[in-house]
Amino acid sequence: MSVETMTVGAIGFVEKESRMIRNVLSLASNNEYTYQMVIGDQKSANLMIVNADDPAAMAVWNECFKIDPNRAVIFASTGCQFGEDHACIKRPLIASQLHGVLSLEGTRSGAASVPQKYQVLRKSFLFRNLSFSHLEKIVALSRPLTLPAEHVVFEMADAGAEMCVILKGRLKVSVANGEGREIVLGTVGPGEIIGEIAMLDGRGRSASAVTLTACDLLMIHREDFMPFLEQNPKAAIDLINVLALRLRLNTGQLAEFLIKETPPSQP
Repeated sequence: MSVETMTVGAIGFVEKESRMIRNVLSLASNNEYTYQMVIGDQKSANLMIVNADDPAAMAVWNECFKIDPNRAVIFASTGCQFGEDHACIKRPLIASQLHGVLSLEGTRSGAASVPQKYQVLRKSFLFRNLSFSHLEKIVALSRPLTLPAEHVVFEMADAGAEMCVILKGRLKVSVANGEGREIVLGTVGPGEIIGEIAMLDGRGRSASAVTLTACDLLMIHREDFMPFLEQNPKAAIDLINVLALRLRLNTGQLAEFLIKETPPSQP
């Protein structure tokens, strides 16, 4: 099987965001396709990641769109109000969310004969390293669920018995501050997974999730998934490696945030 290379241009991002994008590109690459960051003329890239909050970056994108309306694009915005026509991720950038959207871009370029459930699991950040036989077992132990818009999937502090793989639609993930005001952490869409940490450790949810549109989900219960890991140690090791990579990315982002927010010491 030949490996397809997709060149990526990141427009309108500061250095730390560009560095995170490069790290995620290396994680998203696999045996089917690889991502390569474009240095120099980013307008020639197959896929463009655009800071939609930057007017100059949007101007560059509009020029590229006039030349090639079919060029793939991922918008990053604090609002993400682009409907279903374009992929959009929330700013500040979150590594796992970007990884999920990048993986779906790879899915669109091939493997159309693979059923959607397998495509989504195989391209997801959490299950990206698992073999196809392991994915078959996970699909077999999961259950499909269709929910209407504005449906509460789970609330903060609920018991975390299941994780949700999003096949279709979008959900909002949020927390409540000390005054009870909702703080939206971001939105998630096809290819992304929510609730996996609470499902794995069996503790309460750290956030709430509500459907923004009608959603098709794949639900994986802790009582089914933990025996699967016990019976498939290779899958458990692959899962640990992916979680460790995500922790490294999140730790790096947190460290950069703390450095930025900490005032310089007085002489």
